[in-house]
Amino acid sequence: MFNIRSPKKRLVKLNVWTWKLKYPLLTDCLSTLVTKTLLVALVVLKIPKEYLSTFNRQLQTQLYNELMQDYSFPRAVCRSLSELFMSYIDLYFSSQRKEGQIIFHGVSKDVPPGVPVNEMNLVSVIITIYDPEDCKVKNQRELLDKRIMRISNEAHTQGALLTQADIAILLGESTKTISRHIEALEENGELVPTRGKWKDIGPGVSHKKRILELYLKGYEYTEIERKTQHSGEAIMRYVKDFARILVLTEEGFEDEELRIITGLSEKTIQEYKELIETYSTEEYQERLDQLHSIFGKKEISRMNTETGPKNSSGRWRR
Repeated sequence: MFNIRSPKKRLVKLNVWTWKLKYPLLTDCLSTLVTKTLLVALVVLKIPKEYLSTFNRQLQTQLYNELMQDYSFPRAVCRSLSELFMSYIDLYFSSQRKEGQIIFHGVSKDVPPGVPVNEMNLVSVIITIYDPEDCKVKNQRELLDKRIMRISNEAHTQGALLTQADIAILLGESTKTISRHIEALEENGELVPTRGKWKDIGPGVSHKKRILELYLKGYEYTEIERKTQHSGEAIMRYVKDFARILVLTEEGFEDEELRIITGLSEKTIQEYKELIETYSTEEYQERLDQLHSIFGKKEISRMNTETGPKNSSGRWRR
């Protein structure tokens, strides 16, 4: 008997076979289009080591990792799909940004220190490289300060923290220049949200110290929130930690004991002790009294009980 389905089956098989031939060619073409710019940047140009982390963070890498982790696709499939997605995104959505804006992939502000670059959770943020308001500045230094503040705050508002290397690349400056400008801005009371400051990575004054200085000078929580772009909960946590260090230091606890009791880093403890020394004057007595009220004698007794007995010199018995 003649099987009228046979031609259809043969046609389906032929289409599948044809797709299998065309698919690798399609993905190869897309791969060439998508990665050409990246290859020029990373291979032809000699990228300094301090900028490699920034250049390695791409949306394509984020797509590839999510396909691998969430769907367990083979590496070749993940690579092909991520390149295919990138080509369509570039084709259909590249005109969605405003004039002077770019898409940048920054490290999520929830990523803790010490996480390898290829395991970091990235956040795609819209960064304004130039704005009509930039034309109103008086000189080049003021312009750079304005741009540093703008892009770092834009990224932070969208859930990412830029590094100084990120800012240097985006603004076409050296990391030394960016570091010098950030230091000057902070000396004038500005808080620049960078990954190094917010996560206490490397040298320099941490954002915690800046926030506590505002608190000790009499600023209210709402004012500190507005100036630092930190939540009220985070500010209260810093104040509470500082109060513990204040009271325990007055009780004679040493640095190692403070680190064990509070769980704070040595750097943070030293910064808090510097604040205690600077602001232990009559001018700031009202704030100091408020801090003392947070942790009274009962709290000290409770912490002594939790951390173990101490001898007459104030040290723990070994």
